[in-house]
Amino acid sequence: MTKTVLFWRHGQTDFNVAGRFQGQSDVPLNDTGRAQAEQAAHRLAELGPELIVSSDLSRAAATADSLASVVGLEPLRDERLRETAFGEWEGSTRAEVAETWPDELAEWASGADIAPPGGESRSQSGSRVAAAITDIVESAEASTIAIVAHGAVLRGAAEMLLEMNGTGRLGVLGNCGHGELGFTGDNWILRSWGAHSL
Repeated sequence: MTKTVLFWRHGQTDFNVAGRFQGQSDVPLNDTGRAQAEQAAHRLAELGPELIVSSDLSRAAATADSLASVVGLEPLRDERLRETAFGEWEGSTRAEVAETWPDELAEWASGADIAPPGGESRSQSGSRVAAAITDIVESAEASTIAIVAHGAVLRGAAEMLLEMNGTGRLGVLGNCGHGELGFTGDNWILRSWGAHSL
C-alpha cells in the first residue's frame, strides 16, 4: 500500500514577519498565523488525514490542532520534528547576525552545509527529520499522514527522502503551504510541493 504523506508548514509568527531566525525557540503563531491555520485546515481535511504528527514547538502544534479539530483526531507531538537549531543566531535578523558573523552567514547563505554557532547544519537537521518521518510513516497503519513542522526541516527532509541530497531545489514552503509525497515502502515519490492551502 502506498501511503500519502502531507508535509505542512506552520502558520505565520511575528518572527516570520520580522525576518528573524526562529529555530527551536518556541515562538507562537500570531493572529494571522492562527487564521491561516484554521483556513488551511479545511482544505487539508479534504485530503483525508488519518494521523497527524507535529513538532512539539507551539507554532507547529497549534497549526496541527486546527486540522485535528476539523477531522476529529488527537494529534501526536514529536520533538524530532523541531526546526533546525540556529544556535546563537536565533532571535536575530540576518542583518543583526551579519554584524557578528559576516563570514559564517555569507557561507551559510550560499548554501554551504555549515552550522551556525551552537546550532545544526542543514544536513544534520534534514537527516534528523527525514529519519523521524520515515519512522512515523513505516510504523503507522494510517494511509494518509500529516506531518506538521517547519520550513527549513521540511524542505531538507523531503530532499533527502527524494535523494536530492539537500540541494535546496524544492524551495521553502510558505506559511501554511504544503507538499505531498507518496511512500511505497521502498521509495518516496514527489506529488506536489509548495501548494497553498489558503
